[in-house]
Amino acid sequence: MKHTKKETIGLLVTMKAKPSKKKEVKEFLLSGLALVSKEPQTVSWFAFRIDENTFGIYDAFEVEAGRQAHLKGDVAKALLTHADTLLESFDVNVSIHPVNIIASNHKSGTQNKGLLVIMNAKAGKSEAVENFLQVGKQLVNDEPETLSWYAIKLDDTKYAIFDTFADDIGRDAHLTGKIAAALIENAPVILKDFETSAIQKIDILVSK
Repeated sequence: MKHTKKETIGLLVTMKAKPSKKKEVKEFLLSGLALVSKEPQTVSWFAFRIDENTFGIYDAFEVEAGRQAHLKGDVAKALLTHADTLLESFDVNVSIHPVNIIASNHKSGTQNKGLLVIMNAKAGKSEAVENFLQVGKQLVNDEPETLSWYAIKLDDTKYAIFDTFADDIGRDAHLTGKIAAALIENAPVILKDFETSAIQKIDILVSK
C-alpha cells in the first residue's frame, strides 16, 4: 500500500552524544514521539542512530508554517534545553539543516533500519543530480521493501537520500538493487569525491 503525502520541505538534524550520555540521548529521542505526535503539521518524523555516539532526526512538512511550528515546538525546545548537558558542540546553525524535498516514495510497514547518503554535486552538475534523484523515485517503486525514500536538497550543491526499511534484508535488497547500482555508475560523472563510505547504515529508533 502506498501513502499519498505532499511533503515539500524538511529538517535534517545531526547530533553527537557526550560519551557518558549515549543512553540519555537515545531516551530523549524515544520520548520525542509523544511530543511530535501532537504536531499535526509534522507529517513524518524519524529519530535515528548512525553510530554509537551519533544520532539524528529527519522530519518532513507540507508547508513552511508546519516547519516553523515544529522549530518552535516542544521537541525543539527540549533539545535546545538539554543540548549542553547531553551533546558535544551542538550548534543550531550547523546541526539543524532546513532541506527541500526533491522526491519521495512511501509504502506502509514498520521502519527499523535505514540509510543516510550525503552527496556533493560536481560544479555545474546540480541539475543532473536532481534529475537522477527524480529517476530514483521511479526505481524505488519496484522495491516493495523500501518503505520510505526521500531525496533532499541541503543547499545549491549538497544533496542527501534518506530511506527506511523493516529489516536488514530489505536494506540489503536496496543496496544491491537498481538505484544503488545507478548511483555508483553515475557518481563519477555528477558527484564530487563520492565514495561508498558515504552510504551510512542507520537504525531507526522511532518514527511517526
